[in-house]
Order: sequence, then C-alpha cells, then structure tokens
Amino acid sequence: MKELNYPKVFMLLAGLSVATLAVYRVVSLQTDSFYGFLIWNLFLAWIPFLFSMAAYELDKRKIGGLLLLPLGVAWLLFFPNAPYLMTDLVHLTVRKSRYIVEGAVQNRYWYDLVTLLLFTWSGWLTGFFSLYQFQTVIYRKSNLLWSWVFVLAACMLGGYGVLLGRVYRLNSWDVLTDRHQLYQLVLDSLNLQSVFFSLFIAFVLLVIYATMYCLLNALGTGERRRVTRGY
Repeated sequence: MKELNYPKVFMLLAGLSVATLAVYRVVSLQTDSFYGFLIWNLFLAWIPFLFSMAAYELDKRKIGGLLLLPLGVAWLLFFPNAPYLMTDLVHLTVRKSRYIVEGAVQNRYWYDLVTLLLFTWSGWLTGFFSLYQFQTVIYRKSNLLWSWVFVLAACMLGGYGVLLGRVYRLNSWDVLTDRHQLYQLVLDSLNLQSVFFSLFIAFVLLVIYATMYCLLNALGTGERRRVTRGY
C-alpha cells in the first residue's frame, strides 16, 4: 500500500470542506433554501477521519498501541456518517413542490442539487481517506489480505449504519446513551428488505473505495518507476 502524506491530505480535505461551505452560503442566499443540517452532517463525517488520523500517526510512531482498539471502535461507530450524506439527496424529492412549478423545473433545483452533491463528495472523500488510513494500519500489523477483510467488514457495517441512520433515525451517540433503543432497532431491522439495503450500500461503498484505492496505488507505482529510471 502506498503511504500517503496525510498533512497534505488533511489540508486538501479541509479546503474542500471550506469550499463546500462557501458554495452552500452563496446558494442559500440565492435560493432561500434551508439545508443547515448538511453542515452538521459534514462535521460528523469528519469525526472518523480524526480518529483514523490519530490511529495512523500513533501506529507510525510505534506508540500508543493500546489506544488503537478504542480508536478503531470509535471510528467504526462514526464511519457511517460519511456515506450517510448521500441519503440527504432525498430532501430534493421531499421538497419537489418548491422545485417544480407548473411542470417547469426551477433554477433553484439545480443549485440545491449541486450543493447536496458537493456535500456528499466532501463527506465521502473524508470517510474513504479515513478508511484508507485504518487499512494501512491493519496492513502494517498483518498483511494485505487481512487489510481487505477489514475494508469489507467496514463497508458492510457502514451500509448497516446508513440504514439505521436514514430509516430508523439512529444517531452514532445513541449507541452510548440508549442501548435499549439500539437493541430494539437491531431486532426491528433484521428483515430481508433491510439486509438487502445494507448489502447494496456496502457494495456501492466497496466499489467506490476500491476505485480510489487502485488510483492512489497506481499513481504511487508510476512515481516509483520514474524515480527508478532517474526522471
């Protein structure tokens, strides 16, 4: 696996989030749409990246080994918040009466659509880079196969987390504050339709992440070849 320069990755993702918030500000003034919850959801998408960055740096420096497990559990708990941002696109349907007037699609629809897509892109990149960090940690401690087993498990849990968040309206912190509710929701979600939804989201996450992984490592291979050839 290619080792990334995470200070630069952090600055890139931070810049993307700032640009996303700037676009949201401009569009909200232009269309008078209220999607303030997107700011909170983007903040939640950043939490797993902060956990993974801490774990990555501790493992890189060969310190804090005992902290890797709680950091990993915390990361798994908040990771679904990143792919969850995609489901906020549903608000375009919920508010369709504002976007389609007498059969004509209003310009505000396109502004809000692009804004929602930008939030989704920002949140997904942040989440996937956090997954890449933890995969690197697992790779260092085992091998490539087990690191991909971890990725598969994370995507499956991420798909299930999206289900719990969007369909059953469960928040990440509810796991700590209301375990009885969590237990009941898990029982309620054990049905064929929910399992299919979770696996479908998990497959989408895996496909997109695998694409990003291949691009990152293909670029890394090209750089190593240029160095070897003296370019």
